[in-house]
Amino acid sequence: MLKLKQILCSILVLGSLLSSPSLWAQKETKVNIAARQISLKNLIQAVEKQTDYTFVFDNSIPLSRIVSLKGGSQYLSDVLKQAFDKSDIAYEIVGKQIVLQKVQTKTNRTISGVVKDEQGEAVIGASVLVKGTTNGTVTDFNGKFELQNVPESATIDVTFIGYAPQSKKVVAGVRSMNFVLEEDTETLDEVVVVGYGVQRKRDLSGSIASVKGDIITEYANTSVASALQGRVSGVQIQQTNGQPGAGIQVRVRGSNSIRGDNEPLWIINGFPGDINMINTADIESVEVMKDASATAIYGSRGANGVILITTKQAKEGKITVEYNASFGVQSLAKELELLDAWEYMSYLNEKAAINNQPTIYTDEEIKSTRHSTNWQRELFRNALVTDHSVNVSGGTEKVQGTLGASYFDQQGIVKESGYKRMSIRSSLNYHISKYVTVSSNLIFSRSNHNQMNSQGGSRGTSVIGSTLILPPTATPHYDDGTWNDFQTQPIAPVNPLAYVKEVDNKWYANRIMANASLTIKPIDGLSIQLSANVNNNQNRKDYYKSLQYPNSQGAASITFGETVGITSNNIITYNKSFLKKHHLSVMGGFTYEQSTSKTAGTGTAEGFLSDVTETYDMDAATVKGLPTSSYSDWRLFSFLGRVNYNYADRYLLTASLRADGSSRYSKGNKWGYFPSAAAAWRLSQESFLRDVEWLSDLKFRLSYGVTGSTAISPYSTQNTLRTENVVFDKNTTVAYVPSDTYTGDLKWETTSQFNVGVDLSLFNNRLRMTADYYRKKTTDLLNNVEMPRSSGYTTALRNIGSIRNSGFELQLDGRIIDRAVKWDLGVNFSLNRSKVLVLSEDKDIFGGELDNTILKDQLNLMRVGEPMYVFYGYVEDGYDENGHIVYKNMDDDPAITAADKTIIGDPNPDFLVNLTTAVSYKGFTLSAFFQSSIGNDIYSLSMAAQAYDYGYNGNTLREVYYNHWSPENPTAKYPNLDQTSYKMSDRFVYDGSFVRLKNLELAYDVPCARSKFIKRARVYVSAQNLFTITSYPFWDPDINANGGGSSMIQGVDSYCYPSARTYTIGCRLTF
Repeated sequence: MLKLKQILCSILVLGSLLSSPSLWAQKETKVNIAARQISLKNLIQAVEKQTDYTFVFDNSIPLSRIVSLKGGSQYLSDVLKQAFDKSDIAYEIVGKQIVLQKVQTKTNRTISGVVKDEQGEAVIGASVLVKGTTNGTVTDFNGKFELQNVPESATIDVTFIGYAPQSKKVVAGVRSMNFVLEEDTETLDEVVVVGYGVQRKRDLSGSIASVKGDIITEYANTSVASALQGRVSGVQIQQTNGQPGAGIQVRVRGSNSIRGDNEPLWIINGFPGDINMINTADIESVEVMKDASATAIYGSRGANGVILITTKQAKEGKITVEYNASFGVQSLAKELELLDAWEYMSYLNEKAAINNQPTIYTDEEIKSTRHSTNWQRELFRNALVTDHSVNVSGGTEKVQGTLGASYFDQQGIVKESGYKRMSIRSSLNYHISKYVTVSSNLIFSRSNHNQMNSQGGSRGTSVIGSTLILPPTATPHYDDGTWNDFQTQPIAPVNPLAYVKEVDNKWYANRIMANASLTIKPIDGLSIQLSANVNNNQNRKDYYKSLQYPNSQGAASITFGETVGITSNNIITYNKSFLKKHHLSVMGGFTYEQSTSKTAGTGTAEGFLSDVTETYDMDAATVKGLPTSSYSDWRLFSFLGRVNYNYADRYLLTASLRADGSSRYSKGNKWGYFPSAAAAWRLSQESFLRDVEWLSDLKFRLSYGVTGSTAISPYSTQNTLRTENVVFDKNTTVAYVPSDTYTGDLKWETTSQFNVGVDLSLFNNRLRMTADYYRKKTTDLLNNVEMPRSSGYTTALRNIGSIRNSGFELQLDGRIIDRAVKWDLGVNFSLNRSKVLVLSEDKDIFGGELDNTILKDQLNLMRVGEPMYVFYGYVEDGYDENGHIVYKNMDDDPAITAADKTIIGDPNPDFLVNLTTAVSYKGFTLSAFFQSSIGNDIYSLSMAAQAYDYGYNGNTLREVYYNHWSPENPTAKYPNLDQTSYKMSDRFVYDGSFVRLKNLELAYDVPCARSKFIKRARVYVSAQNLFTITSYPFWDPDINANGGGSSMIQGVDSYCYPSARTYTIGCRLTF
C-alpha cells in the first residue's frame, strides 16, 4: 500500500512538472553567450535576440552591472540563475516575459527619540508614524518614543493637536531622532466673525459657536439649516415637513415671542439675507451667536439669536478650482401598515354588524377579489437628487477674485413634487493702495418649486391624507381611463394621483444680493468701512387645475410678490496695543435698513375651454378672478458701538450699545436701547496654572445684555382703513372703513439675558469642552386682547406679559485616538426650560384652531406658570358598556364641558443630545451623526384621522382594526368601531422622543501627490435617515406641521409630507 502511494505521488509530481509550459519551455530553450563577464544590458539583448522572450523592468534595475556566467551554450533557466540568484534582483517568467524586480533589503533598525515643544517641555501623546505605513507609536509622559522596523530612507511624521506637523527623513546609520514642535499659529490666531467685525476665537467673552465650511459640507445636505442640525448646542432645528424646499424651523435657546418671529437673524457676508439662496459648498464658516453680549450689537433684531454666514472669499495665490458633485436616490423611509382590500371588506362588515346594518360584502365577494390598491405605493416613488457646484478663485497681491456656480435638483418622493435651484456667486477685492481697498459680493439664485397640498385642513383635502384613507378596493382610474372621483364622499377626499398629475402649484423665485464696500486705513490700527447692500426677492406662484381633473372646468391664478431691501453699514474700527500687555479695540458707526414689499394677484379664474394656455390666457376664463394687491414698508436707523479690552491674554472685557429707531412704532416709543457687557478670565495664563502641561486653556465667561424684537407689522401703531361694500338706498358701493385701531402706546419687546460659561482645552487642545448656563427673560410681550363690543373692534394689540427661558449647554470634542488610526468624537447637549411669567389679567392665550374634520378645537396654550405651547384638552377615562370613550370630569358639573379641559402634553423636549464620530485610516474616513430629542410630546392629528372615519368608510391602520374594543376585548387600545364623537384629548398625545442615525458616510481621500492638476480628491458614499428608534407610530417624530414664524401651534403632526431616506455618492475635487 505504501509503495502504491509513493508511485501515485511520483506520477502527480511528474505530471505537474510536465504540465508547466513555462518551465518546460525554459528547459528546452538554449542560449549561447560566449562571454563570462557581461553587463546586464548586453545579457538582455542577447537573450531577446536568440529567443522569443522579452524582459520587463523599471529604472531601478542597474543595466550597467556586470554579472558572471559559465559561458557557452546553456539552458535559459541556468543562465538566469547564474545572473540573478545571488543578487538583489529577482526574476519571474510570465508566459514569454521575464520580469525583473529590485529586491528591497529589509532592516530591523530601531529609531528612538524625544518630542518636545519650543520651551523644551515634553509633548505627551504625540503621534510618531513611519510615513505611508501603519508602523507608529505615541510619546510617553517624558515625550519619548521608540519605533521598530524602520526601513532605510523612510520618513517619520510627528503630529499633535495644537502644533504644526513635522517630518524628518531617516539618515543612514542614525538610530536616534529628536523633534521640536512649533505651536500651530493658525489655531492660536483663528478668528471668528462677530457683529460688524472679526475677533480671535480665544478672546471671545460671549457665547459664540463656530462651524467651518468643511464641516458644513461633510454630509450631503439640501440646505444650510439642515447642515447645521445637531452641530451646535442650544440650537433646535426641526423640519416643518419633508417636502423638497420646505421650511425649517430654527430656535436658538427657545422661543421669545407670542406674536413675533422666533427665527434667528441670518446675516450673509455682513448683511441680512435669505439662506435659501446659499449653496452649502459656498460657505467658508458659520458663527452662531447665542448670548446677549454677542447679539446685542444687532439690537431689535437680535433677540432670537444671530447666525452669521461667510461665503468663500477671494484670496491671493494661484487659480484654484473646486468642484463638488453628488447623486442620490430617495425613498419613503417607512410605509404605514394599512388594511388591504380583503381586510378592509371584513372591517366594513364588522362596522355594519355593530350598527345593525346589512352586510356590505359577502364571503364570496371577499374571496373573489383579485385587486388591492396600495395607495402609498401609487403616490410615492424613488426620487433622484443631484447637486453640482464649482468655485474658481485666485489673484495677485493687488486683485483677488472668486466666481462660483451651483445647480441643485431634488425630486420629491411624492410624484411630480420637487425643487430646483441655480445660483451664481462672485466676489472681488481690489487694493487700490495699501490704504484703500474696494470689495464686492454678488449672489444670484433662481428656484423652481413644484408644491403639493400635503397637510393642513381636513384630512380628505390633503394629498397625503387622502392617500391614507382611500379604500384599497378603489382604483385611481375608471375603466375608461378617466380619473376616479372621490369628492362626493362626506369628507371629500381628493384623488391623490389626479391631484399631483393635473394640478400645477408652482413657485418661482429670483433672489439677488449685491453689496460693495470701501475700506480706508489711513493710519496703523484705524479702519473706516463704508458698505451698502441691496436684496431683491421676486416670486411668482402659478396655480392651474386642468380640465382632466374630476369635475373641473379649469381654474387658474397668478400671484406676484417683490421685496426690496436696502442696507447701509458705516463702521469705524480702531485697534491699539500698548505697554506690551494691553490691547484695545473700539468700534462705532451707524446703519440704515429699509424694506419695501409689494404683492399682486389675479384671483382665481374658472371656466376654460382648453388646457393649452394654462395661466397664460386668464382672460379666456368665463369667471374672472378678483384681483388683489398689497404694499408695506418699514425702516430702521441705528447707532452702535463696542469696546473690547484685553490685558495679557488673561482678562477680557467687552461692552456694547445699540440704539434702534423704528418706523413701526409711534412717537415716544420709536427708539429702543440695547446695551451689553461681558467679562472673561483666562485662568490658564495665571502663574499658578501656566506650567500645568496638560492644561491648554481654561477660561471663565460672564455676560449680560438686552436685545429686542419689533414683533409687529409695519402699520400696527397706526389707524388704518380698508375697503368694504356698503349699501346706500339699495345701491352697493365701495367705502373705506376702519380696519384696525391703535389704542395706546406699544413698547418694544425686550429680552434680557444672563450667561455664565467655561471653555476648557486639554493636552494641547486635543480635548475641548464648552459649557454655558443662561437665563433670559422677555418682557412687554405683544399680543391681541379682546376689546369691549362698544369700541366697535373685537381685538387690539397690547403689551401683555413676560416669559422666561433658562437652560444649560455642553459641547465636548476631542481626538480619542491619534495614531495611524484617528478617532474624533463630538457630543453636544442642550436643555431649555420655558415658563410663562405674566399674562394680562392672567388670561390664557390659545394657539390657532386645528381642524381635520374629525377634531376641531384649539390645542396649544399659554398659561401663567406653565411652559410655552403646552397641549390643552380632555383626559380619557376608559370606555362605557358600548365601548365608547368616557372623558374625565374635572369639576362638580356632571356634564363634560370646556371646563373639564386640562394640560395633556408638552411639545418642548426635556433635552437634545447629538453625537458625531469619525474614524480615519489610510485615507479612508467613516463618519456618523446621531441625532436625538428626548421628552417632547407630539399631538398626532394624523393618527386621530386614521383611527376614526366619522361616518365615511375610509381605510384605517391595521393597528386600529386589530386592537379595537369588543365585549371580548374590553381593555383594547382603541374604542368600538362605531365611535362617532371625539374630542381633543390625551389619546393622541404621543411620546415624540427619538434617536436617529441621521447621516453615515464612508469617504476616501485619493492620493494626489503625483498629479500635476489635482490637488485634492475625495470620493464618498453616504446615507441619510438610515434608522430611527422611537415609539411614535406615524411616519416621522422630527416634524412640526405648523411650526415656523410666530405660530403658537407647535408639536403637531397633521399629515406631514414624510421625510425621505437618501443614498448618495459624490466627489469633491480641487485643482
